[in-house]
Amino acid sequence: MRITLMQIEAFYWTARLGGVHAASRHLHLTQPAISSRIREMESLLSVKLFDRSKQRMTLTADGHIALRHAELALNNSVKLEQFAAKQKQHRRLRLGADECSAMVGLTAVIAEIKAHFPEITLEITIDVGAVLNRKLNDHELDLALLTNPATREDVTDIFIGWMTFQWVAAPQLAIDADPFLPEHAAGHPIVSHSAPSTLYSVVENWLKGGSAPSEAFHSSNSLSFMAKLVSAGHAIGILPVPLIREMLALNLLKTLPCDPPIPPARFCLSYMTEMPDMQIDALVAITRETLLRQKFLVGAEVMEGD
Repeated sequence: MRITLMQIEAFYWTARLGGVHAASRHLHLTQPAISSRIREMESLLSVKLFDRSKQRMTLTADGHIALRHAELALNNSVKLEQFAAKQKQHRRLRLGADECSAMVGLTAVIAEIKAHFPEITLEITIDVGAVLNRKLNDHELDLALLTNPATREDVTDIFIGWMTFQWVAAPQLAIDADPFLPEHAAGHPIVSHSAPSTLYSVVENWLKGGSAPSEAFHSSNSLSFMAKLVSAGHAIGILPVPLIREMLALNLLKTLPCDPPIPPARFCLSYMTEMPDMQIDALVAITRETLLRQKFLVGAEVMEGD
């Protein structure tokens, strides 16, 4: 058996307050409980801590030495409790998101997280899915929002909805093909993410059915810049629907109804399976519900209905 903190407290306050009765009131314990803990401590130490021959309990020589050690132990215990409280009050969540979710839905997700978990401090990384995958696998992120994750066994991927895409062009661009076919892309500059990325794969796979390659294939790591580039008439491209919804409404872009249809991508919330002190189920639910409510994603039931 080892000495417990409860035994140390009983001994310390009895010594400091001058008796078992005062210590029992301070610790909200019965006097027999205080006396029992002191006897247990004396037995474990094999020393006599108090001289009980007089009416008032007085410390023995060994008791004085033990008191100094007890005070150090209790002070360290308080510091440890303060450390734990501080850690709980300032928990850090390293959150990664791709640009589309960052531009459209992330601020609403952050607002919900802060409302439910005000003690969490967010450290946010915005990057393409390939980089977010690497950071998750290297334990540099706790949680990430991205399409088509390729994570290791110590990362959990939760499918939360479908990301849809559209071919888009500038309204003034003379592309009248209906439907827009892969061979119609020949002669038009196309802008996309560089490989490897979900968007690059979507564009590449769709173009495989065409008989001629595109005239030029531009790359950018910024979806918002791609949208502006397309709107200015410098290129055409496949872009995520949530990102371009407002530009379509303002007639800054036009869609190119295409054949074959562009398959949606799986959008996931991926997180380190072992996340200490995080209510991950609640975080997943909050994120999924917020993104679906904002129509950032298409729910699985909608796709199945189609």
